[in-house]
Amino acid sequence: MRKVAGFRGEERGSAFFVVLVLVVASVMLVGAFLTTSLARVRDVELQVMEASAWNAAESAMNEVVESLWPKYRDADPKTRVHALDGLDGSSDPLARFRIDGRTLGRSTYRAEVTDLHVVEGEYVDVKVVATGENIKASRTLTAVIRYGHKPAQVFDHAYFINNFGWLWGAGVTVNGSVRSNGNLSLKSATVNGDIYASENEELGAIGSIEGDARFKDLVWYNDHYGDRIRPSNPTAPTEDANGNGVLDFGEDANGNGKLDEYELRDGYNGAPEKLASQAKVVMPYLGDLSDYTAIAKAKGGTLSHGGKVVVNAVLGDDVGEQQNLLLVGTDVNPIIINGPVVVKNDVVLKGVIKGQGTIFAGRNVHIIGNLTYADPPAWPKRSTDMGSVHAANATKDMVGLAAKGSVLLGDYTGSEWLSVTRKYQTAPFTQPYIVDPSDAANGYVSYIDKDGNPVFDGNYRAYDGGMKDDGGGGLTARKFYESSFSDAKIRANADSQVRQVDAIIYTNHMLSGKVGASTFNGALVSRDEAIVYDGSLFVNYDIRTSSTGYEFLDIYLPRDPARRIIYWGEGR
Repeated sequence: MRKVAGFRGEERGSAFFVVLVLVVASVMLVGAFLTTSLARVRDVELQVMEASAWNAAESAMNEVVESLWPKYRDADPKTRVHALDGLDGSSDPLARFRIDGRTLGRSTYRAEVTDLHVVEGEYVDVKVVATGENIKASRTLTAVIRYGHKPAQVFDHAYFINNFGWLWGAGVTVNGSVRSNGNLSLKSATVNGDIYASENEELGAIGSIEGDARFKDLVWYNDHYGDRIRPSNPTAPTEDANGNGVLDFGEDANGNGKLDEYELRDGYNGAPEKLASQAKVVMPYLGDLSDYTAIAKAKGGTLSHGGKVVVNAVLGDDVGEQQNLLLVGTDVNPIIINGPVVVKNDVVLKGVIKGQGTIFAGRNVHIIGNLTYADPPAWPKRSTDMGSVHAANATKDMVGLAAKGSVLLGDYTGSEWLSVTRKYQTAPFTQPYIVDPSDAANGYVSYIDKDGNPVFDGNYRAYDGGMKDDGGGGLTARKFYESSFSDAKIRANADSQVRQVDAIIYTNHMLSGKVGASTFNGALVSRDEAIVYDGSLFVNYDIRTSSTGYEFLDIYLPRDPARRIIYWGEGR
């Protein structure tokens, strides 16, 4: 056995020192870690509280915005712009719109309307300041929301009926989408566009599409239709000839350095869909026209003829001023429109028209002959440069005709006109429907229903309670489909047939008439439709009308209430 040698004293001291150093270092590291951790915990806690304050402020902002929207959206159109006026307390300190003392998580919030900017007939800019705060953080947001109007969705279609719809006859061709706010019946028509039918509890409609329609493929469409017909989608064959997704040599047809598919959303794709049981689309019902009167005055709209301004924003609002208008445009002296205008009663038109704008009629619009653009738009087929097409069409003629009453086509004084349209102007083809109280001025309030709503019974052949010129210096009773002018004056100016109408047509009530083999370039929107045609009827959609389209032009057609945020940021 051997004896093991013991440690010397120096070695034991060195070991102790090392251990001590290690212990001290460990304590320091732990302390540093704890300090850092506590700092991070505080930072995280502060971030959490900042986020909580931010979320509270955002919630407050959203609550105000959502609270104001129905107040604006559901207001009477003639007072809609003023529905929000005064909420900043400028006219009444007690009217300031605010919320306060609400709790969200660990924060409280408050918000108020601090400023309003009202543009008559156009929009209201509402400034809202919202604050969220807690014991450690406070965040403030400011937003400016513009409550105004947008183009009505009904104008996204070539043919829109706010009722049961029907397209019967092999002679009917619609180049654009078709939509009804009820069931839709099809029989032999050609529809080069999507077809929609809507559920409508008021009509008892399930949104069914009965029958079938024909359509053209893209090759036929591009080869046979002229440039008044909307373009196809794509507007030209893809540059990707070999389908490899890469721009190869010789594929850059327009020399822009990229592989083009030439897509155009509002163009015809050659594969239309039938879409049943859709949601009902709200009609932009025309009330007493005060909203559009304000817009016409603000925009300085005019209607001219023969070198003279015949409508300076509004016709018929001054004492002694005539309230009816009959214009016949020619190549030498066309009817010229510039912006929106309002005519208090009837508008009777035919001939050449030019410019951009919408005519609002307080009663009927009568088109008693061809109504054609002096400088119409054009959409060439197989275009590889839709940018140039867009730029060119932006200045072309575009006219809206919006009637608070009805729109009538052709010479209604002739016996044939009434004999072929009469059965479509009353029950069972038409049905009673709720109208605006202001329609009483035009005779459209037949009775009040059990819920207190004004209702029209659907009989457009009846007398409306108004009077028309009897042609001999006196007055005589007037029917819904007649104008306020004498029959003799209408006969003297009307053509034997209507064959072409260039316009976007809108009516609260009936679109009816006797036409020849005819073409409508624009869009047709109405409650009841009863157009009787000879041979063929073409409806060609003007894609500049589409509310979200590539070529959209604002000519102040009837509009829907809308809102959009024009500023959103932190701080006041």
